[in-house]
Amino acid sequence: MFSKNEFQQLSFNDFVLNMPEYLKKILEDSWAYPFQQVIFPAIDEDRFEVLYSDKPSRPNSPVNVIIGALILKEIFGLSDAELLASIYFDDRFQYALCLTSEEKPPVSINTFSNFRKRVYAYEKETGRDLIKEEVESLSELIAQTLEIDNEKVRVDSFMVASSCKNLSRIELVYTVNANLIKKFNQLDNAAIPESCLSYLDKGHKNETIYKTRDKESESKLDFLLKQSQILYRAALESKSKISKTEEFELLKRMLGEQTDHDDFDDLDPDDIEAKDAKKLDSDILQNPSDPDATYRFKYSANIGYTANVVEVFDGDNSIIKNYDFKENIYSDQKFSADTINNLAKETSLDNPLKMIVDGAYFTIDLAKKAVAKGIELIPGQLTGRKQSKSKMSYGTTFNLNEDNLVTSCINGEEPFYSNYDSEKDVCTAKFSKKVCAACSLKKECRIQFQKKANTARFEKDRYLRDIYRNRMKTDEFIELTNQRAGVEGLPSVFRRFYNVDSMPVRGKLRSKLYFGFKVLASNVKKLFKSPGIVTG
Repeated sequence: MFSKNEFQQLSFNDFVLNMPEYLKKILEDSWAYPFQQVIFPAIDEDRFEVLYSDKPSRPNSPVNVIIGALILKEIFGLSDAELLASIYFDDRFQYALCLTSEEKPPVSINTFSNFRKRVYAYEKETGRDLIKEEVESLSELIAQTLEIDNEKVRVDSFMVASSCKNLSRIELVYTVNANLIKKFNQLDNAAIPESCLSYLDKGHKNETIYKTRDKESESKLDFLLKQSQILYRAALESKSKISKTEEFELLKRMLGEQTDHDDFDDLDPDDIEAKDAKKLDSDILQNPSDPDATYRFKYSANIGYTANVVEVFDGDNSIIKNYDFKENIYSDQKFSADTINNLAKETSLDNPLKMIVDGAYFTIDLAKKAVAKGIELIPGQLTGRKQSKSKMSYGTTFNLNEDNLVTSCINGEEPFYSNYDSEKDVCTAKFSKKVCAACSLKKECRIQFQKKANTARFEKDRYLRDIYRNRMKTDEFIELTNQRAGVEGLPSVFRRFYNVDSMPVRGKLRSKLYFGFKVLASNVKKLFKSPGIVTG
């Protein structure tokens, strides 16, 4: 049953009240005081009421204590056991979590893991991420406390490695087969196909995988896939519920990804052949222990996920405003579109928010959508074809009106014909040959010299891209894009201080949960480091 933890009244035997003044001063000058005064009271316990039964039962451990403790766990790099010890034996932890009047802290060794399981199960069932909501709510509070205005954000993404092992194709197929056979052994031992009983023998894995010669590897892969098909049929024919298990679903998925077949119900095992490795997609199963992880090569090979962070900043202060966590094949352009939609809720067309991004986040279409939502997309560089050094850009050479019609060239000469094809998004204008012949810029001009008239024809997106390139040369634009450098250091921080590549969980939802607390820990540390925020 959900029970809210109202702010505790200090008892007469509260150890802080009975401290010598100099020790109180030390405590109030530590990180524990701003945490108790700013973070702990703002934790929204009501948000997590949905995790608990509404029937009369034993009340839950205080949610604000759990959330606060899990933030401190990430700040100080503790395990659950070390966190529990700190809560019991460190006065600063008890002070930060308002436990100084409690006879015994209301948490145990299982409190934190049970809470994470509830949050995970709730998101898996409903799609609602309670931790992300809480992280972003508290981050907004920290931004207000640090007096960061909401005029500029900078965005970056970085890959997060899964802790699962990188398996070869033979190792993958073998492991999937072996996992299903273990499930057979538990639920219906007699249904294990005779040709697969050897999987239960000690040393079978080493004999099958690691003692395979290179020239035998391809035939070995085909052999293992045929065994997968045999197991697939056996599971369907079994009277137990093996075909409803996760192990069976992973075997079915693996067969579909590793072969060119779609239907396995009536397929003869002898017809199974491994798909050409060059045809394998990046989103195929990498390891059954982390079925959500995908493969991507960016600078180096990565199996896992991608984190996208949006940092609001002002002067010397910055905090992560919001974040997202996806499979590592999720593109920066998709993150850009998602971020624009999220930020649009807080923007105004009268005072556009400046969103400073890497070139991979930018397209002309995204820039248009951003402007319509009160956001100015500012790329540090642009991807794609660069401007010619010997020719002027279309954005410099021609002027367009609101209807996308060319009104004049750089010298102010008007075309005698102008048209915009909205379906092809192409602008066309024709100029007098006599006028162009006398122009001093004709060698640098983008115009096409033809018999009857000189013609300019270009895509509107190309024109707008040229406009952006010209803007990027201005001092104001350069100053803004230089400010993006601050967010580029976050990947290193999350790897070195928060061990984001070594999270003790697998799967996207569980990894995202842990990552959320790491984001909040990073923001809370900014609060600790800012002088004069809260004084004792």
